[in-house]
Amino acid sequence: MKRDDFDMNTMAPNDPYNRKPKKKKRTRPVEDIYEPVNKQYRSGTKNSTMKRRKITKAEKKKEVLHAILPPIIAIVLIIIVVVAAIFSGALDSLKYSSEKADLYSYYGISDDMRAIVVRDGAITDETYPVFDGKPYISLDLVNEEFHDRFYYDTETNSYLYTRADNIDRASADSTSITYKGSDMAVDYNPYVIKGEDVYMALDYLKLYKNFSYEIYGGDGEPYRMTYKEEWGSNPMTDIVKKQSVRLEQDKKSPILKELNEGDSVIMLEKGEEWSKVQTDDLRIGYIENKFLGNSHEEAEEAVSDVVDEVIPSNSLGEPVILAWHNVVGTSGADDIASILSRAGGVNVISPTWFTITDDEGNIDSIGSKAYVDTCHAAGVQVWGLFDNLQHLEVSSFEVFSKAGKRAKVISQLIGYAHEYGLDGINIDIETIPTESGVHFAQFIRELSIECRRDGIILSVDNYVPMGFNDHYNRYEQGVYADYVIIMGYDEHYAGGEWAGSVASIGYVRSGIENTVSQVPSGKVINAVPLYTRLWIETPKTEEEIENEKIGFNEDGSEYEVAEEDIPPYTLEIQTLKMADGIATAKANGTVAWDEETAQNYATWDKGGKKYEIWLEDKDSLTAKLDVMKENDLAGVAAWQVNYAEDYVWDLFNSYY
Repeated sequence: MKRDDFDMNTMAPNDPYNRKPKKKKRTRPVEDIYEPVNKQYRSGTKNSTMKRRKITKAEKKKEVLHAILPPIIAIVLIIIVVVAAIFSGALDSLKYSSEKADLYSYYGISDDMRAIVVRDGAITDETYPVFDGKPYISLDLVNEEFHDRFYYDTETNSYLYTRADNIDRASADSTSITYKGSDMAVDYNPYVIKGEDVYMALDYLKLYKNFSYEIYGGDGEPYRMTYKEEWGSNPMTDIVKKQSVRLEQDKKSPILKELNEGDSVIMLEKGEEWSKVQTDDLRIGYIENKFLGNSHEEAEEAVSDVVDEVIPSNSLGEPVILAWHNVVGTSGADDIASILSRAGGVNVISPTWFTITDDEGNIDSIGSKAYVDTCHAAGVQVWGLFDNLQHLEVSSFEVFSKAGKRAKVISQLIGYAHEYGLDGINIDIETIPTESGVHFAQFIRELSIECRRDGIILSVDNYVPMGFNDHYNRYEQGVYADYVIIMGYDEHYAGGEWAGSVASIGYVRSGIENTVSQVPSGKVINAVPLYTRLWIETPKTEEEIENEKIGFNEDGSEYEVAEEDIPPYTLEIQTLKMADGIATAKANGTVAWDEETAQNYATWDKGGKKYEIWLEDKDSLTAKLDVMKENDLAGVAAWQVNYAEDYVWDLFNSYY
């Protein structure tokens, strides 16, 4: 065979030893050679025909470690991170609720038309109406708690506030106001009218009263606010880490507000683990103490730029001894010289010269410059009296509720004062109905401006204070008028059903004490009667008394009258001067001192009738003057000069 015929992998024919040819040395890496085997070994192939290589223990251990070490390392790292998070507080958030509190339920507000008041760390029941994001207050509440100086003028549809020398004005349909004599614009409506209710903006009220307020809410949150008239400081605590104020002392409680590091809260109550706090926007809840840091005091900003205006007064400059001079038809100029010669010590005379005549505000005058000149020559001032007693049919409401008519009356009175040279004007408007009270008070305010400007003394006559005449508003009279005169008489009056004293000491004392509780005593004058009444009582029959046990209401319905409320007699009444009363009592009965009334009293029977009289004399006047001096009154007045005994003026002078 040719050599070429032999395959290198077969036996060589010429080889005597019939030897197989040598295999060539392989050059593949061992890893490649054994990789199939290793794969089969690792995969557990049982049917492999390849020869397996034996694995050492070290190799097995190494292979196991390679398999389990990565997950072990991962678990250890997770444990380390969790432990670190626990100690650092990073997982605390997983323990807390993220639920938000319903603020409308929290504050007890169902809409955005009112703001709840938060005061002294508590949510109150007080609310203020909110219009255009601004809080308002009922004008009725302003009048009750502040004062009722804000007056609505129907003619101009504006609200007035009377100062010493001018009038502020604002309306519900304009942001332009008149303030202290100047026109100015504001960024709110001073007044809002809803139906029959009138509301004043707190921002407008701040022009007249010292207080502060803050309001929060809107844009989906209920309105809440503070209102303060006194200022101090708050105990504040800083927040050291972002955390929430919650509704209750519980991590699962709803959130009232989220706080950031550096925020501050007002500390209300410090607890062991939780504290009660108030946020800067009036949310009151609880926060854990571990989130609270430094404590400090924070002063509240006080408001002190509004000073209550003091209305200056014109004063006589000495105690007042005033006598009214009741003149009819003429000015009394022919008699005044004679009167003054008897009334020594009187320093003011007040003639009844001016009376209102109709609903348009026209005034009738019987004044006289000669009268005034005579008084001035004697060193006596003249305060002309203006009344409504001669024309009681005139409506005080119609006259005083209209700005134009008030101005007309004032213009006439000031004109007469200048024409006659008067020193003062005395106002004696009686029987004013309740609905006219606010208008009468405004008339006095407006008249006072003109009187003050011209140096004219303004005095106002008033009944003894009773609940039914509170609408005369003595307080406001005491602010604007120079003198408030108590008509300390007619306790029992002509036309009444019961006999009694004209001015018992209890009646006088009550009138004085109740008046000086509203008016400075230095402005109060008490008037005494220089007259008395003789009461003539005719007993009623049984049948007459029985018939009077049924009364009738205004609507015609009946009601039962208690027998003790029915006078057992009918009355005839005689009004007597001091001297005539004393003479009548002495001529007909026994005069004796009555301790209860502090008056001399007499009674007698004649012709089946009973006569009673309580005298006004030196003893009764002395008792009244003692009470006046006890209360430091500005002086005494008397109705009227022609009724007096000569000793009266000396008695007055001994006190004043």
